[in-house]
Amino acid sequence: MSLIITSSQDPSNIPQLSISAPYQFRNDFKSGVKIPANSEIAVESVKINRNPTLDYEQGQVTLFWMGERLATNASLSESMSWIIPSINKIDRNLSPSDFKDSFLPMMKMAYSLHPEINSNNITMTPIHNTTSVIHPFQGFKYNIPQVSACATSLIPSSGTEKVIFGTGNWNGTEFEAEADDTFIQLQPSGSYGGPISLFDGEVKFNNFLTQSDTWVVGLMRPIYNGSPDIEYISGNPTLKHFAHSGTKEGLGPDEDMMFDYAVESGEDGYIRVYQSMPDSEGSGKMVMSEVVYYNDTDTSTSASNASNSSFVGANPIPSASITDITFNIKNEKVIVSASGKVVVSPNRVSASFKDQITKPVNQNCWKMYPTVGLYEDTDEIRLATYRCRTNSTMFNNELPNNWAFKSCIHADMNDVFEEAVDDTTGLYVVNDPWTGAKNWPKTLDFRDIMKSLVNYEDEFNVPHTSSFTRPYHGLNASTLSTYEPLLICGKSERYTQNIVQEWTPNSMNVLGFSPFAVAPIEDSVTTTGAQGGNASFTSTTRPSMTSENSTFIRVPTLNHKTLNFGTGNPSKILFQVPRFDNSGAETGALFFQNPDKTYIDLNNPTDFTLTDLDINFVRKDETFAKDLTGSSEVVFHIRQKSKL
Repeated sequence: MSLIITSSQDPSNIPQLSISAPYQFRNDFKSGVKIPANSEIAVESVKINRNPTLDYEQGQVTLFWMGERLATNASLSESMSWIIPSINKIDRNLSPSDFKDSFLPMMKMAYSLHPEINSNNITMTPIHNTTSVIHPFQGFKYNIPQVSACATSLIPSSGTEKVIFGTGNWNGTEFEAEADDTFIQLQPSGSYGGPISLFDGEVKFNNFLTQSDTWVVGLMRPIYNGSPDIEYISGNPTLKHFAHSGTKEGLGPDEDMMFDYAVESGEDGYIRVYQSMPDSEGSGKMVMSEVVYYNDTDTSTSASNASNSSFVGANPIPSASITDITFNIKNEKVIVSASGKVVVSPNRVSASFKDQITKPVNQNCWKMYPTVGLYEDTDEIRLATYRCRTNSTMFNNELPNNWAFKSCIHADMNDVFEEAVDDTTGLYVVNDPWTGAKNWPKTLDFRDIMKSLVNYEDEFNVPHTSSFTRPYHGLNASTLSTYEPLLICGKSERYTQNIVQEWTPNSMNVLGFSPFAVAPIEDSVTTTGAQGGNASFTSTTRPSMTSENSTFIRVPTLNHKTLNFGTGNPSKILFQVPRFDNSGAETGALFFQNPDKTYIDLNNPTDFTLTDLDINFVRKDETFAKDLTGSSEVVFHIRQKSKL
């Protein structure tokens, strides 16, 4: 009979190359210990230090959402929103306070994709019950505010422009062409500006000093790559579902300028409104499609657009009568005005107004920027007003911090400029996007509500169409109407369906929302001011602590065998550590004396010399129990099996 005492070293005294952690350590015996043939082993006692922590290791997934809270019978295809995954960079057990410090930046980064979330001021507060000695920590309160105030106009400074093709510049007041056929987008970031606000945001263009009275102005999602050496559509993974410029499905002199929303003064002398839409000929690409705002005729398939435009008539507006063009954004609604009068506003939405109203803003267009097409050398267009968001409310207000960029190019904003920018060309290259997400932007642009606005022309190649329409969501007094931030912490096919299995959320126990897949909102406070429109969530159950998880002792060195049916594999587990020690404590310094030992056969038909032992503390899935701190001690009892 032998008692074998093993222990880990104190973490502060562990040599750099030593294998000794409280949950994984090795002890060596200088002279070795002779183990008689036909022996068996059991755990005599255990001493550990258990720190109550939250387990957010690899495999834990939380999704975020900004949009409608979908009813039980709602279809995801009717929404203009999509899930926002989060990269689990925590990957360890943490105390509630440390977990908050790690999880909060994940929340801020996720919600910073929407410009109307005041992501700088998102908070996450641990809740403690001072009267409870056993379980003082009760969960978290999550507070996610909307900005809830109209942005002031901020004209970006010079140097914030991106010349997609052609030659030109932005001098802080005007766009100037230095060559024919020039395409420019403003891309301010940080404190210099940002995307147009979706809460009554506005961009106004005027002073159209052009050679031939032809120009195009509008809004477009970020265009990342453009240079004389590449075609900008094929060079931008986020735009791969747009028609190649060579197909001439765009605007401008060569019909190669793509916008989300645009107004063109054409060679025919009229003002026309365009937007990118699924191709009516069924090519599966996004093309520039005219918004026939001026229709004044009722037919069997359409109605007069008088309820959506101040300019219905036989023809579009003459360009010569226009002094300025304004785009106004109210959540999903895009309103286009000319010289102070509404050209088109989606006031009435139905199949009768197909091709006559602007499309709803979807998640691809949460961040849009002023974009212009200058047809001839020396053409100029002035930017009179730009109500945008900046880093005063937006966490990480940088151009790549965009939902489509993370889906198609690179997801981690902490290393995007090191990992996703080519050192030679300076262009963004696909590096490490969200898993399985490369087709999400196209799927969103081809949702049912988008296709319902298209008159498909090719009767032999018509894609799946839809008759679904709904009113667009606008604004209420101080928030985006019906839009709210949500925490998705359990499987919910309403929000994820089966196309995003790589991102099945499973964090409800850690965040304190079990059994809810979508965190129930505590209150929705609508107030005025910079931090109004708060959405608050409070843990409905006490988050699952690692002290509540099972812990086992595994000894991989010896020749015994046990079976772990949970993993479906043979195991080397010898003992389950009780949750409570002999004094009734479950955290801190714990001592377990095993009064009812279960002996396991060592399967040694002959004597052998034991020179070292590996001891692991593991979970039921045999991953390490990393909530242990300090030094761990295990005493084993080895004896020869009794003869029958």
